[in-house]
Amino acid sequence: MTATLDPAPAEAAAAPPTAAAPAWYRRRGVQAAAGVGLVLVVAQVVLRGTTVFPTNWYMTLGDRMREFRSWVQRNRTSNFVIAHVLRPIGDAVLWLYEHVLDVLLDLPWFFLPLAFALVIARSGRYVNAAAAALALALIELAGFHQIGMETMSLMVICVGVCILIGTPLGILAGLSPRAERILRPILDALQSLPTTLYLLFGLLLFGIRQTPAAIATIAFGIPPMIRIVAAGIREVPPASVEAGRIFGSSRWQLLWKVQFPQATRSFLTAINQTVMMCLSMVVIGALIGAGGLGGELLQTLKLRSPGRGFVVGVGIFGIAFAFDRLGRSLIGAGQAGQSSRSGRLGDAGALARIRSREYWLGVAAVLLVAYFVGRGIDHGQAPWTFGRDIADPIDDFVKWIRDEFGRNLSSFSDWVTINLVLRLRDFLQVTLAWPVLIGAVTAAGWYLRGKLFAVFTFCGLMLIGLMGMWQPALLTLSQIVIAVVVGACIALPAGVFIGRRRRLEAAAEPFLDIMQTLPSFVYAIPFVMLFTVGYVPAMLSTMVFAIPAGMRLTALAVKGVQPEALEAATTFGATNRQRLWGVQIPLATRGLVLAVNQLIMMSISMAIVAGMVGENGLGYKSVEGLTKPDVGVAVEAGLSLLVMAIVLDRLMEGLANRFDTAGQLPAR
Repeated sequence: MTATLDPAPAEAAAAPPTAAAPAWYRRRGVQAAAGVGLVLVVAQVVLRGTTVFPTNWYMTLGDRMREFRSWVQRNRTSNFVIAHVLRPIGDAVLWLYEHVLDVLLDLPWFFLPLAFALVIARSGRYVNAAAAALALALIELAGFHQIGMETMSLMVICVGVCILIGTPLGILAGLSPRAERILRPILDALQSLPTTLYLLFGLLLFGIRQTPAAIATIAFGIPPMIRIVAAGIREVPPASVEAGRIFGSSRWQLLWKVQFPQATRSFLTAINQTVMMCLSMVVIGALIGAGGLGGELLQTLKLRSPGRGFVVGVGIFGIAFAFDRLGRSLIGAGQAGQSSRSGRLGDAGALARIRSREYWLGVAAVLLVAYFVGRGIDHGQAPWTFGRDIADPIDDFVKWIRDEFGRNLSSFSDWVTINLVLRLRDFLQVTLAWPVLIGAVTAAGWYLRGKLFAVFTFCGLMLIGLMGMWQPALLTLSQIVIAVVVGACIALPAGVFIGRRRRLEAAAEPFLDIMQTLPSFVYAIPFVMLFTVGYVPAMLSTMVFAIPAGMRLTALAVKGVQPEALEAATTFGATNRQRLWGVQIPLATRGLVLAVNQLIMMSISMAIVAGMVGENGLGYKSVEGLTKPDVGVAVEAGLSLLVMAIVLDRLMEGLANRFDTAGQLPAR
């Protein structure tokens, strides 16, 4: 989850003092910081012992949400909106799901792998075509035909609805600045909400099973569709639009013959991103009974079977990988089609279009023959499966590690829990007075992002306390801090190392792809089996999930250093080590801060999984609210996670902007 709701003003409103600022300005900044620090120290001395947020200040938001849930249950048949608007929508989604599932289950096991391979091969990327076919075939060969098609059918419905709704809204936002201004805060809010709130309101209004999961997935996946399509429409060259007007095109003709064809790449990119987001949400939808591969993965977490979890994770990875490669091939085909339509290819373009039609007719014929041949051979079922052959050795290996090193693992877990997690929690909850902590974070927000964001920070932190989530929030923060610090100690050096070696980066790219595509549940299962439920498996799974993104952003920051700066350092006789610490690291500081920010955001997004394996903070409260279900607790925990994500995200962005501005100005 990446928070995008920005209550802060423009960056210029909080222009930081830099090394090039006047001396009086620097002195004023130092004096202000010293004054704020002195006030906080005095407040800590006076308020020492004020550790518990006053319970008589608590709001009744949870009670109001529980009352709302009771009202919905009582009025499911009598209320017009629920009975005649929401219920038909839910019935339509369920009807679509069941019919798409019936079609997919009727296909031979090799039909989808063959179809994906033929479509991707049209772009000339034959290795990607073979890899995508193999990835989808793994689902069948692992014995997940039924649950795999359940996930696939839910994906087809959600992505289809996102395209049908998101495309016209994206076009409208791209053509109309007024519509874009109206849609922007809505999209910001949708992209900022924790996934638990999507599931919660889907569960509240549509019951359990696939319908609420589908509705939540659509709401989660539609913002990138709208944003990317709108950006593609806006990026069409004005000269092309003006030429269309000169030749007398109407607004409709201008859209469909000039703007949309040139935005084809953006449209296909939007579909690709929507597919990835919908898949991640479909897996989490297992918490409210969506079933499919996500439900199987959740069951393996309860059974503590890392081998089975790995096999299921491979199945989910297969779907994600196949759709990703399909999207990339369509993006390339869209660019070629755009060039052909624009007339730049002349007779060659016309010939390419004819060959393209012939190719697709051939694909349709091959798939038709494959369907009937497959149905005639053992009803289209895979000839053999290997699920247990892989799962059992992995389970046995993890059990061997636990049996051989169980005492050492237990000692390590106890040491981390007592000396790191609980000590940091006690520092935040007991040593620091809660008003001092709120004041310190608010002051940091004022310094880094300006007055408006400071007001938002203060109100948001107070809201967490007023909802009764102060202590769970500090416990979650303690674990996030430890996970991010340790993760940064691994991700930043590794990212710098591979960012300076292009061959190594190319070799590491597939492994990073796999680690970022595997569902987060997969990382938790082996750690739970090794350490049992507790803080340590929650933090370790969070670190493993977040480190690949941190490595990538770090490598990107190091590669983004201007070659001229490196050449100048080499000219003056700098060694490789001096170029790293004297040029690359200082100039890449902003990117390194953003990499740490990404580690924080991905750690927060792991809150649900961490809550299921012993995090016992906001993540646990969120899962508890979904599974009981307790609407009030789930909403309060979700809003607390939202506030925490926005505050941490904006603080880190402000810090990154400070480094960026300082790096651009000459020192005096």
